[in-house]
Amino acid sequence: MLISDSSAGAPGRSRRILAGAGLLAAAAAVFWFGLGMHRGVLLSEDIKSRVWPWAPTFPAKEIVAPALSDPVWQFVPWIEIARREIGSGRLPLWNPYQNGGAPLVGNSQSALGSPLLWPALLLGVADGWNLSLLLRLLVAVVGAFLWLRDLGRSKSGALLGATAFALSAPFVAWLEHPETLTLAPLPWLLLFTRRLLRNPSPGAFLAVAVTTFAVIAGGQPESALLAALLAAAVMLRESRGVRAAGPAFAAALLGAGLAAPLLFPFIEYLRLSAAWSGEGRHPFVLARRDLLRFVLPSVPGSNVIEAAAAISLAALALALVGLVWLRRRADLRFWAAAAAVMILVTYDNPASRALAFHTPVYWTRALLLLPLALGALASAAADELREASARRGWGRVAAAIGPAAVLLAAGELLWRAQGVHGHARPEDIGTSTPLLERLRSDPGVFRILPLHTFLPPESATTFALEDVRGYDALAPRGWQERRREIGHFIRTPTVTDVLEPWDIADGGKGLDFWNIKYLLLHPGFAFGVETFRARLGLDLEEVYSGPDGRLLVNRRAQPRARLEGAGSVKVEERRPMSWRFAVAASEATRLIVANPFFPGWTARVDGQPAPLAARPGDPFEVDVPAGTHRVELLYRPVSFLGGCAVGLASALALGLAVFRRRTAARRANLR
Repeated sequence: MLISDSSAGAPGRSRRILAGAGLLAAAAAVFWFGLGMHRGVLLSEDIKSRVWPWAPTFPAKEIVAPALSDPVWQFVPWIEIARREIGSGRLPLWNPYQNGGAPLVGNSQSALGSPLLWPALLLGVADGWNLSLLLRLLVAVVGAFLWLRDLGRSKSGALLGATAFALSAPFVAWLEHPETLTLAPLPWLLLFTRRLLRNPSPGAFLAVAVTTFAVIAGGQPESALLAALLAAAVMLRESRGVRAAGPAFAAALLGAGLAAPLLFPFIEYLRLSAAWSGEGRHPFVLARRDLLRFVLPSVPGSNVIEAAAAISLAALALALVGLVWLRRRADLRFWAAAAAVMILVTYDNPASRALAFHTPVYWTRALLLLPLALGALASAAADELREASARRGWGRVAAAIGPAAVLLAAGELLWRAQGVHGHARPEDIGTSTPLLERLRSDPGVFRILPLHTFLPPESATTFALEDVRGYDALAPRGWQERRREIGHFIRTPTVTDVLEPWDIADGGKGLDFWNIKYLLLHPGFAFGVETFRARLGLDLEEVYSGPDGRLLVNRRAQPRARLEGAGSVKVEERRPMSWRFAVAASEATRLIVANPFFPGWTARVDGQPAPLAARPGDPFEVDVPAGTHRVELLYRPVSFLGGCAVGLASALALGLAVFRRRTAARRANLR
């Protein structure tokens, strides 16, 4: 009899698997063609038509998504350096090409630990970027659908809520950013948390830990914090108390432990960042008029990305209708309260202003979670209306409510998504110019300083050019302070971390000390080296001039590595996480390396550890005795090594917990 039942069930399972695969393929096709991924890579490469050195090679045209420049200037270059390092058999922990050198994994938003980013890491941006975006959408929509089904929603109701989340204006607007890497796994976390609390199985325990890891690995700390707050609230509600939620909290804690190799370097960088001290932070709340973005495609003065809010008119109307059943349905009261809190912390009011201006968190990111709460309300309302219509004998109306709402929501949201993202040809990604090739042909060790908005910060990373500027969410505070020797860096409306030619420090001692060999200048500037010499006392020579810009050589730039006393230094090896020098010193002296120090860098002289006399941002200084020596600088951050130890311990503890739970379950079944 058991064999017969199993045989009968196998075809049914196969049909369900095939049906699920077919629906997944259909959803992938809708997302792929609906967002125009077949027309090119979803990247706003057209922004380069306004920025040198690329402007002459990109045809001038209206920029489709000027607010989505961070993926072009930041996220793509970080992927490129990570690919280079992984391809060379090294961990991508350090980026020497921004801010004179800064953590890469530690900046968090590089999101290199997120499986949803791995298609771009494995295949390259040209071939893998769209796949990464598609994967985020599929993970979000499938997770939300299964979670809502677990809440008891009908298939059409669950699909409506999932569509309202995955195709919502906030999710689509931030699709290229780590916000979606962080929040796409959130419905899965809610699903497995609910299952673990109601049926504490080993599989559910493991799934909560894994999905917690996925949320943290997404790389957007503020979104992860908001996701954690929502998940904690769900745990407490579903478990009816803190003690009953213990297994779920334990699984989540082990999941956070799995992410420790990513978390610990981030925490270290955060403590030493300009962001931690409040520098460069621009707190804000959304204006109340931005609430109109739920129903209108655009509102004058509204930020097209930050304020994107629509979940479709159909889903919004159903969510409001769902409020009718609040009195008799506790689950709807919970999600209505969650939605109200999200609106409260996002739009202008005394509470949101207090949070924005007195905490280091951008609470407006709650707008990304709001479609999940409103989707839960809309799906419940659609099911209630369907049941009410069926009771009245309106069978056809009842059957049509859910599918019609899904089609209306999907159609409207796909229509709203048109024009949100720019499209780039794969061959345009990483496009070089003669000026950049001239720099790359120089075999020496040097830094560059692009002036004005030339070569925006981080983009030099793609071409392995070491820049003194940089832009990530944190920024190393020590270097930000020390580089004032170079000049006064500012923020412009279009480019962050800009040094204007007239803001270079008089005399150029900072340029000389920090091994800045090349200044990159916009071809539109009428003045030349004579003006720099007369007004700032710089010793420059123009070595290249073309439509893509001008190169000025700083003839007084000091070598990257030099001795305070007599002798010589030769750079034998230069990699992102290691340097090796051959030093010949006539007497005991000190080796100066003009790299900004950051915790994790260590020194060795002839294989023996040597003290580094440096604070964060200061140059490396290593004492060497007289004679010939080999000096090495190695980046081996304790934060990462400690994170790996915690991650390994968490994995072992997780495996042990799952094994014990399975053993206990088997014993219970045998009784």
